[in-house]
Amino acid sequence: MTVLDQQVSNHYLPAWARVWVWALANADRHGHARAYPGQLRDVLDTRDSRQVSRAIKLARERRVIDGCSSAGCLVLPGHAGHPCPAIHRGGA
Repeated sequence: MTVLDQQVSNHYLPAWARVWVWALANADRHGHARAYPGQLRDVLDTRDSRQVSRAIKLARERRVIDGCSSAGCLVLPGHAGHPCPAIHRGGA
């Protein structure tokens, strides 16, 4: 288990930080971290998709992930222009 994996499961970190660390640990060479349906709920250990949405929203507000990020694909800053088969939000 890597340090990033350990931090993803660190419940002392706020959910937005754990989402960001998960994106860092799982991003491809284009800065996109694709997530399977329900995967981020598992990461955050919740059944509530609203908690996942809120964590993603807060991470976007803190600019640690790009504004186009969604539960299907978290995009690292500066990588929104790279091709990706996932559906992304509008905006930067």
